[in-house]
Amino acid sequence: MNSELKFQKAAQYAVLFLLGTIPFFFGAVHPVVTGIYTSFIILTSGGWLLLNSKHLSNSRLFSVGHILFFFFIFWIIASIIPIPMSWLKLLSPVRASFLQAANQLAETDIHYASSGYNSNSVILTASFLIALYLYALSLTILLKADRSFLEKLLLTCIGVGILEAVYGLLQATNSHLGVLWLSDIRQFKGMARGTIIYKNQYAALLNMIWPLAVGAALLRFKAVPRKKNIPLKKKNNNKRRRTKKRSATDYIVNRRLRGSLLLFFASIIMLAVLFSQSRGGVISMALILSILLVTLPVSPKNKLLLSGFLVIITILYGSIIGFTSVLERFMLIQQGGQIRFNIWSSSLPILRDHLLVGTGIGSYIFLSSAYLKQFPENITFDRAHNDYLEFAIELGLPLALFFFCTLSVFLFLQIKKIWPYTKKKLYKLPSPTVISLVSIAAIIGFIMHGTVDFGWRLPANLLYFATLFILFQHGAQFSSHVAKNKS
Repeated sequence: MNSELKFQKAAQYAVLFLLGTIPFFFGAVHPVVTGIYTSFIILTSGGWLLLNSKHLSNSRLFSVGHILFFFFIFWIIASIIPIPMSWLKLLSPVRASFLQAANQLAETDIHYASSGYNSNSVILTASFLIALYLYALSLTILLKADRSFLEKLLLTCIGVGILEAVYGLLQATNSHLGVLWLSDIRQFKGMARGTIIYKNQYAALLNMIWPLAVGAALLRFKAVPRKKNIPLKKKNNNKRRRTKKRSATDYIVNRRLRGSLLLFFASIIMLAVLFSQSRGGVISMALILSILLVTLPVSPKNKLLLSGFLVIITILYGSIIGFTSVLERFMLIQQGGQIRFNIWSSSLPILRDHLLVGTGIGSYIFLSSAYLKQFPENITFDRAHNDYLEFAIELGLPLALFFFCTLSVFLFLQIKKIWPYTKKKLYKLPSPTVISLVSIAAIIGFIMHGTVDFGWRLPANLLYFATLFILFQHGAQFSSHVAKNKS
């Protein structure tokens, strides 16, 4: 532990508190809860960073990634800044025409207006993103300062995953069981959702947690090759040698038992994803498992054992509940896909009418009822069921493409940096590198899930995604640092 850091333990507890509690309040989906967590992060992480400002280098704060992130936040905030109507006609002609119609109907005279439709959501989102930035900086410093903190973080996330999974499986077996004190939503009865209202967001959260359980298990299975026994000259030391050998054997057995228990936890969390009946979540789970089997630095035999253990445990326990509802849900995948396609095609005119600067964060629900004419009037879609289409609508196509391309390039560079370690033996890899490999698999799965659902819109998912991102980056940088020192 780095003794130079002030209030290091308090900062660690704050991080663990955030990870351990934010999913249980419906994923902090309510604006009031989001605001409370935002304030907490800014006060704790922001205050702690000020006390330890000497650990923040200028090169880190003014890196390209950080500058682009703040440019992204500035663009979001700029959507609520009033501009002259003449400018608005150039940037967002449809928005300007709506305001002109409002002027005529209400007999008002609006000269300045923003390009965004939902200023409250913009302020809340921008504040939460700034809080996440401070959280990410704090987590990066804490991981570097204390190597044992990684273990605590993993166990906290796994604990949350187990609690959410068990609650979700109870919902799958008891159709009357809702989400905490909320009255159950009829179409979600019998589906695992834990404390998250929407099953798709619930599945996305669990798909970020069970790979960490697999990674934590692999850390227990790491074994250094045995060295050749050197015979002792003195017979008096034989008893001591046998005692040490027995202790070492017991230690290895205990570690392997704990590793097996963690794999069992991972399979239970995967089972909850399955019984969430989120088709996108199940497909993403299969994708994550496939990536892990390709990237994990273990032998083909061990990969087969790992996948077999996870799949068999999931099937065995799932057969107790019954897979009928899950299979019936997947039989309707064509119908569900057609509905989503209709939502996307009906949403494209919103993008076309607000191509340059978008409609502003959180405004899709205000415009969907006016554009989605293929659906019954009593049905309102607050999400486009495609995060990236919705981002393009709300941010504008230029910034959305810029954001997606920047994220893709950054991930590619980090993957390129850590890819050589997938060819090495597991026992040769430091713990941060192993966790980095499972984190990138979870990140890719979460990103792909966003093409058919709206996992990005849950604050708890954003917090866990930011955590995975820092774990991935920390492992990549740690591996590079170790390689440089050896050379």
